[in-house]
Amino acid sequence: MKNEGAAFFMGTNTADGYYSLFPELFDRKDGWTVYLIKGGPGTGKSGLMKRVAQEAQRRSLIVQRVFCSSDPKSLDAVRIPALKVCLLDATAPHTLDPVYPGAVETIVNLGEAWNKEKLRQNAPRVVALTDGNKALHQKSVQFFRAASCAMEDSRRRGLQRLNTEKIERYARRFAARELSGSEAGGEEKRCFISGNTPNGYLTLLDTVGFYCDKIIRVTDETGTASGLLMDYLRRYALDSGVRVLTCLNPFLPHGKPLHVIFPEERIGFFTENHLQSFKPYAHKTVNGARFVKEDAAPDGKQRIRFNQKATAQFLGDGVALLDKAKKVHDELEQIYMDAMDFEKVDKITEDLCGEIFG
Repeated sequence: MKNEGAAFFMGTNTADGYYSLFPELFDRKDGWTVYLIKGGPGTGKSGLMKRVAQEAQRRSLIVQRVFCSSDPKSLDAVRIPALKVCLLDATAPHTLDPVYPGAVETIVNLGEAWNKEKLRQNAPRVVALTDGNKALHQKSVQFFRAASCAMEDSRRRGLQRLNTEKIERYARRFAARELSGSEAGGEEKRCFISGNTPNGYLTLLDTVGFYCDKIIRVTDETGTASGLLMDYLRRYALDSGVRVLTCLNPFLPHGKPLHVIFPEERIGFFTENHLQSFKPYAHKTVNGARFVKEDAAPDGKQRIRFNQKATAQFLGDGVALLDKAKKVHDELEQIYMDAMDFEKVDKITEDLCGEIFG
C-alpha cells in the first residue's frame, strides 16, 4: 500500500460552481515536468494516467492520484513527487494551458488518435450532449448553494454561543506540544478529500489512513467550533514552520477548512457531522460543545435539525443532477470511443512512459 500514495479531489461542485485547485498541483519554477493531456471525453485520458501510475508503482515510486468528482472512478491527475512529474487532464472544467511550453509543460494530444469524419458526422449529437451536461452541472450548483445557506444559518447561530478564546488556547497548546517545525516557516498544500459526486457526498478515507497514525475527530453539527479550530491549528502550524495539508469544505471552499493534516507528525483533525463520520477510525474525540460559553443561551436545536434536513434534501437534489450529468457524459464518451484508434493511444502512452521513466 505504501507506494499507492494518497488520493484527493482537486476540484468539486460547490456553492460557487466548480472550484478548481489544479494550478496548485505543481510549481512551474521548482523543476516540475508537467504533461497536459488534451482530448475529448472517452479518448483515454484517465486510462493513460492509470497506466503511468501503475508503471511508477512497479518501480516502487509513490504515486498521488487525483480523482474526478464528477466520476470518482476516473482520474483527473497523477503526481509522482520523487520525479517531480505531474500528468493531468487539462480540459474543461479544469482547463490548463502551457505557460512555459516545452520547457516545463508538454501537451499530450489524444486528438491525434480520433477519426475526425466520424466525429463530424455526430456533431449535432456531440453539441447537444455537451451542452446538456453543462446545464445539469450548472443546475446542481443551485442546490449546493441552498445546502450551504442552511449550513451557514446553523454556523451563525453557533457563533453567538462560542468561546473563541478557548478554541484559540486549545490550538496554541496543541501546536506547542505536538508540532515542531523550522524557522523557515511552514508550507501549505490545499486539496479536497471530501467532495460532492454523483455517488453522493464522498470522503476519500484511504487518504486519512495514509497520512495519519493519530486521527482526531471533532464532532460539531454547526461547523462553527470545528471550522475555527481547524483555522487556528492551520495558522499555528504554519507559524511554527510545519507542513500542513489543508482540506477545504466542498460546499464553501472560501470558508474555514473542513479538515487539517500534519503529514510529518502523522496527525490529522477531521470535522464530523451528519454528512460524515470518522468514529471507526478515530484515536481521540474532541466534542465541539466543549467550546460553548458556559452562560450561552439555548442553541436552537430544533432549527439546527431543520437545517440538517434541508441540507440533506438539497444535497440529494444536487447529487441527483450530477448523476444525470454523468449519464449524459457516458453517452458522449461512447461517441468519442467509437471514433478512437486506441492502438495509437497505446503507442502515445508507451512513448510517454519511456520519456518519464527512461
